[in-house]
Amino acid sequence: ALRGREAMAVAAAADAKAETAALAAENGQLEERRSAVEAEKAAIEEQLEETQKEAKANRRALEDARDDAQAAANIIAGHSLRMEEREKKAAAAADRRMKLTMDAGALENRIRLLTEMEKDYEGFSKAVKLVCQNNLRGVHGPVAGLMKTDQQYTVAIEIALGAGLQNIVVDREEDAKAAIGYLKQRDGGRATFLPLTAIRGEELRQNGVERELGFVGIASRLVSFDPRYQNIFQNLLGRTVIVEDLDCGITLARKYHNAFRIVTLDGQVINRGGSMTGGSASRNAGVLSRAAELEKLHGRSAEMRERLEAVKREEEQVQRDLSAARYDLETAEGQRRQAEDEVLRLEGAKNYFDILLKSLGGNLENLTGELESLTGHLEENRQRKDRAEQTVAQQEAEAAKYREQAGQALSGQSELLAQSSALSEEVTARKEELAALTAERDAALQRSADLRRLAAELTGDRRQKEETLGNYQEAIEKAQAEIARRREDMGALNQRRQSCQERLSALNEEKMALEARRTAQNKASQEMNENLLNLERSASRLEQKLATSGMEEKQIIDRLWEHYELSHSDAQAQRIELESVPKAARRIGELKKGIAALGTPNIGAIEEYERVNTRYTYLTDQRDDVEKAKGELETIIGGITGEMTRIFAEQFQLLNESFQATFLEMFGGGQAQLELEDETDILNCGIEIKAQPPGKTLKTISLLSGGEKAFVAIALYFSILKVHPTPFCVMDEIEAALDDVNVTRYARYMRALTGKTQFIVITHRRGTMEEADVLYGVTMQEKGVSKILTINLNDMAKELDIQ
Repeated sequence: ALRGREAMAVAAAADAKAETAALAAENGQLEERRSAVEAEKAAIEEQLEETQKEAKANRRALEDARDDAQAAANIIAGHSLRMEEREKKAAAAADRRMKLTMDAGALENRIRLLTEMEKDYEGFSKAVKLVCQNNLRGVHGPVAGLMKTDQQYTVAIEIALGAGLQNIVVDREEDAKAAIGYLKQRDGGRATFLPLTAIRGEELRQNGVERELGFVGIASRLVSFDPRYQNIFQNLLGRTVIVEDLDCGITLARKYHNAFRIVTLDGQVINRGGSMTGGSASRNAGVLSRAAELEKLHGRSAEMRERLEAVKREEEQVQRDLSAARYDLETAEGQRRQAEDEVLRLEGAKNYFDILLKSLGGNLENLTGELESLTGHLEENRQRKDRAEQTVAQQEAEAAKYREQAGQALSGQSELLAQSSALSEEVTARKEELAALTAERDAALQRSADLRRLAAELTGDRRQKEETLGNYQEAIEKAQAEIARRREDMGALNQRRQSCQERLSALNEEKMALEARRTAQNKASQEMNENLLNLERSASRLEQKLATSGMEEKQIIDRLWEHYELSHSDAQAQRIELESVPKAARRIGELKKGIAALGTPNIGAIEEYERVNTRYTYLTDQRDDVEKAKGELETIIGGITGEMTRIFAEQFQLLNESFQATFLEMFGGGQAQLELEDETDILNCGIEIKAQPPGKTLKTISLLSGGEKAFVAIALYFSILKVHPTPFCVMDEIEAALDDVNVTRYARYMRALTGKTQFIVITHRRGTMEEADVLYGVTMQEKGVSKILTINLNDMAKELDIQ
């Protein structure tokens, strides 16, 4: 028995040793796997940390790129506004320069025309022109060219001088004699000469004139001239007083008994002795006005040239600012495109890092789970190994104890034991063999169970690993698909970028072409402007020549009229081809003798013609103004009439519809309508009222009875109130002609309108009073003393509890 127990203990120890060896092998595998997982986990953690750093840097770069793109957009907006403003300024400066150029051209043309007129002594007589243009000895020029005056005195001085404006100032009497002889030789006409050595003049010395009402000044003091012409202008203007108006002149002439000549600022004259000369006077036709205008135009021309230069400088500065703004805008747009490209690139990188971080996080979680599982298995195996080693120690101790007991038992036996020893040994051998086989079987079963459990555990780990591997492969496939998609997107973006670059290159080429075109157009525009200026100058010269030709033609026509009293058309009708000039000259002499034989012409015909022509022109202008005002008033009246027609037609239609509805409600049936007698003239035609009470035929209002007429009129009035309600209305016995039933209808309908209109009704009908809110009665208990009684029916109904 002890041997059997010993054998069993040895077998159990062997089984425990085998299990310990198996657990040691399994623990070695698990340790290797845990080391590999820990190394893989550390690598993934390091990669995850680096990826997070790169992703963080990418996010910061993306935010910076977005900020740069937004800043570039803001800068572009600012540059766009600045460029628009500068383009407007450039256009305005160009317009101002063009306008000033045209104004300056017109002014130069006017100055040139007036200068040539001054040079040609336009407006002076033929004799004055002939003397002054030939630079005769001792000739200073006409009086008009030797003086200046303010613009406000021009008309008065011209009228005061009269023909004296064309008097020629010379040094001596001999010079005047030589000029007169020259005119006689050239048949140049007649002129008046003023020798400086012979003319003496003095100013008016009338005490108190300067203090008179309306006094402006002595004429000779209102002009400026060279001191050597003092006697000339005192002779011509020294005894002429300039006053403000004709009333002041008449008062002054009466007070001083017409002792001197008086001229008003508007050109009316009171001569010495009391005669008066006056009428309309042109303020721009005289030679003094021309000289003053020429001087004024020279000042304006210098000012306008300065303004034109300033505008040109301003335009050049604006163009430079515009070019700078355009360059800044293009630079900002380039920066924005770069920032947008950087944003797109960084967004792609951000998406890549997001996917990578998600994948690494999943891998790290899986490895962490696997590491925890392996650590658990190792700990469990270590505990099992410890238990198996304890079992081996216990079984070995028990087998040693059993061997010791068996040795003690065998030492006291004798031959029986020797005899039986063989049997015992045989039995023991059999038993040991059986026990070994049993132990081997149990160990095999135990190992088989352990192997099955280990296989199950390994199978579970394998399934988990396969699932993890599948997840990894799926994540890898998704990442590869995402990478492929991102690469496709990147390829599309590269193609788009390439197309954008190609488009940008095309746009740059187009911009360069447009710049070249703009430069060419600017050059063409400058050439056209120069051509326009040349054409304007040519036009000005042609206009000047035309004006000169027109003035020469006018002078010829005037001379034709002065000498022959023929108009241009009459002269054309009487035109005869000349056979020879001498014959024509002799014929002219004969005709002149015939004209001289006719007697003195009517000297006042020209003044009469000017007076009649001035009045005719004035009346013609008045007539034109009246006709124009009439046309404008007719247009306004037509517009007002059309608007009145439209409004009346709309309101009449609304009133007709309201009248039909009101009539139907008040009469309890029937029909009524309003009709225009002439729809083509609705503002002037009459209105026909047609009504058909229930049970009657359609009639005009004139064919109805008195009560029906009153009821129809009340319905029409109520329909007007429905279309255009008023806040307040007074009715004075309008229902007097109605019967009781219609009075009740009238009162009830009026009650329905009290929501928009307050009615005060003067009546003696009971039905109307029953619908009132407040009754006011007037009584006269004493003669001459009226009293008013008031009953508030609403308050009475509340007190009596009447519904």
